[in-house]
Amino acid sequence: MDFDTARKLIGNTIKLTLHPQATLQPIPEIYATNSTRAKQSEYAVCSLFSLATKHCLSEFELRQLLEEIELSGVTIDELIKTYVDNKNSLILRHLQIGHSFPHVTDLQWRIVADVKSSTAGKSSGEPGFYINMGRFNQNSDGERETVVEFVCNTEELQLLINKLKEIERHCEKWSNESP
Repeated sequence: MDFDTARKLIGNTIKLTLHPQATLQPIPEIYATNSTRAKQSEYAVCSLFSLATKHCLSEFELRQLLEEIELSGVTIDELIKTYVDNKNSLILRHLQIGHSFPHVTDLQWRIVADVKSSTAGKSSGEPGFYINMGRFNQNSDGERETVVEFVCNTEELQLLINKLKEIERHCEKWSNESP
């Protein structure tokens, strides 16, 4: 496949990947000589970008992998350029596909108290904590949506905080060990 056709195929693939619902103008020269090979090439480019995004590959790491499969230098340059130019969009698109854990970006909390009153003859005197974890929805002008909400007592909240600190220590240790 000549470079001009490869460039058009890469451009067409990134458009189809990022905007699958859009109606794109067909590019007949991509499919003119061998439509089966062109479709396989589109699938390969799409898979390449998807896996590179999933594994957070840098420009350098992706280049190394592509050089191992002996693609032409100009095709590698075009793939790298397209990947780098669209990396953030690919990451966002990747998050929209399939099942993934929710991304919590906001936390709200308040103290709830069990107060003794004339109608309730008994009170534990223990404060409770109402925790609401959520995220800001990108599709609705930043509207906040709740991911999880719960109520816990002081002891349970302290256990949660300790677990989060343990995760933080583990991540710091792991990041210090990574090259």
